[in-house]
Amino acid sequence: MKSNGRVSKLFVNFLRIVVVLLIVLVLLFIIKWRMNHLFSMMTPDDRKDTTITEEIRSSKEQIDKISSAAKDASEKTTLLKLETTDPDSVAKNLKDLGLINDATAFSNMAKRSGMARYITAGSYEIPEGATAETILKKLTEIGLQKATRTITLEIPYGATDEIIADVVMKEDLVADRVTFLQMIRDAGAVPRIKPGGYVIHAPIKAADLLNTLMGQSGQENPAPQGEQPQQ
Repeated sequence: MKSNGRVSKLFVNFLRIVVVLLIVLVLLFIIKWRMNHLFSMMTPDDRKDTTITEEIRSSKEQIDKISSAAKDASEKTTLLKLETTDPDSVAKNLKDLGLINDATAFSNMAKRSGMARYITAGSYEIPEGATAETILKKLTEIGLQKATRTITLEIPYGATDEIIADVVMKEDLVADRVTFLQMIRDAGAVPRIKPGGYVIHAPIKAADLLNTLMGQSGQENPAPQGEQPQQ
């Protein structure tokens, strides 16, 4: 009797295990069937569109990488570090880096144009093949922005070329007095510069400033102040 009871108990336990396994298998079958059903609801066109979209996205990423590499290659630059704003030193630095061919010509251009005084210390990325004018413009961009102002330049009666150069230098309108003085003499400007007040919009190139003083610009200069002395 005892042995029969043990057998029946083992049989019951076996049945329980079988039932549990069957339930697990049924659940797995239902899950698999449900997933297949959901996938079958997608049309072939939907699956095709998804594949095409992925291919387009991948191609676009590759094109962007190639374009970026080509852009970097075409925009080769040289790093220029300026610790001084002296035009002669700047020109020598540019020449040493191979960015210009003639240091003297660059320095003279900066001085005669009046742009030398706007050169600002710092680091600059100079594009390969940039002209001297482009480089000078880049080096003076920040200085020009800071220097923007309007002043009235007073030229006294009987002013000589030396006095005119001093007045201009006092207002900090040119970088080099000697260069501007020579420009006045080369142009024979003294007899053509009338005494009085001149409204100057700085920054201004030295040549444009001289033309304004000689009355050659489109700007109308104010009439001289006071009475002209007797001859």
